[in-house]
Amino acid sequence: MKAFLITSLFLAATAASTATAQTYRLTEVGQPCGADLTARLGSTRQGPAVQFGVNTRFANGLVLLAVGSRQPSPVPLPGGPCEFLVDPRGTQLGRLDANGNARFGFQIPPALPIRIAFQAVAADITPRGFRVASTDVVLLAGQ
Repeated sequence: MKAFLITSLFLAATAASTATAQTYRLTEVGQPCGADLTARLGSTRQGPAVQFGVNTRFANGLVLLAVGSRQPSPVPLPGGPCEFLVDPRGTQLGRLDANGNARFGFQIPPALPIRIAFQAVAADITPRGFRVASTDVVLLAGQ
């Protein structure tokens, strides 16, 4: 009886640890339009995270990282051919540095399964007018 109880506890603990195993995958989709979004998985003290890098030609401009799901169809952005492909549920606002780069971090929620889309839009106001660029979309899938 004692051996059966220990074996049962071991199997229950093994099943619980297997049920909470988390696997994440990042996939880039779509075409960049004047800006590029890179992503890599990492971790913090709070758990798994994604670090994003945005690269554009716009020095010292503004950049918005949209977090949500894929749009059913692209939404044209003003002032050019770029499109917005994410239906945002949240955003992060940042500033591009003198080289047109910005960094963002996103803590991955502990819910599984998970599917989140990310896209950045950069904007710059110059004496010649308003310019907008958009990145490709990075999809995060977790199970």
